[in-house]
Amino acid sequence: MCRAAVLVLALAAAPAACAAGLEAINPESYYPEGPLWFAGRLWYAEMSRDRVMAWGPGGNRAVWQQEGCGPTSLAPAPGGGLFVLCHLGHRIVRIGTAGETLAEIGRDAAGGRLSSPNDSVADVAGGVYVSSSGRFDPAAPATGAVLYIAPEGGVRRVAEGLRYANGLAITPDGAALLVSEHLARRVLRFPIGPGGALAPPRVFVGLDALAPPPADPDPYAGPDGLAVDRDGNVYIAEYGAGRVLIVDAAGALLETLVLPERYVTNLAFGADEGTLFVTAPGSNSVRPYIGRVYRLANPLRRGR
Repeated sequence: MCRAAVLVLALAAAPAACAAGLEAINPESYYPEGPLWFAGRLWYAEMSRDRVMAWGPGGNRAVWQQEGCGPTSLAPAPGGGLFVLCHLGHRIVRIGTAGETLAEIGRDAAGGRLSSPNDSVADVAGGVYVSSSGRFDPAAPATGAVLYIAPEGGVRRVAEGLRYANGLAITPDGAALLVSEHLARRVLRFPIGPGGALAPPRVFVGLDALAPPPADPDPYAGPDGLAVDRDGNVYIAEYGAGRVLIVDAAGALLETLVLPERYVTNLAFGADEGTLFVTAPGSNSVRPYIGRVYRLANPLRRGR
């Protein structure tokens, strides 16, 4: 059951409602993560089954699987296919759309081992940004980083010192990369420079100032996946709080969508911005972490 009644009391100054018209396109998904609309289908990861799924005509099907991968994100690869981020396997795998493994990346250009790649987003130049999260522990050092896979190949670090780097999105003008600093409960805005370089960030929005936490927040609640629409509105999946926060390009809260599952991990638009897909495990402690993949109408596009 949706917990909107509790959340409305906690968010008296901001609109909050059960996400309307939720359709579970996969009602039994295994720690679903990283939705991506690609080649006419929704692709997403199932971390606890080590596999990549695709949903479209005919329903859901497993496309690729690799033991120990623990995938959490997908991104279009230059020249075709997809990059799969193996969060638990500390590597990035390139696959074809038929499920063939094409290549693996385990180290950056400096020879350093990849560590917990988490989320990804492609830029207009054909490169891909990747968050390298670090330890999911509030007491851990700030070792989160952002990597950049150049269109011509090679992976390099472009930002570091983050308290669990998580969701990524690029602004519509391509000028900035938004990064969820999960354990700091904020979203950072990095100006993008030549060759994918990132300038020092500013805080785009802090979740505690944006919206009070729900009555029973998870101690690890924070911003997870991000999506940005053509108007620059930012959709923030708040892991551990069972909600999606939608803010405008200036960071002002527009709407709060409440989901039945507590651990909302990520979201993506469909073929157009009228549809949202949301991945939401029901638990982060009870294996195999079953959750749902949802489709719903984008509340900012209703009636347009």
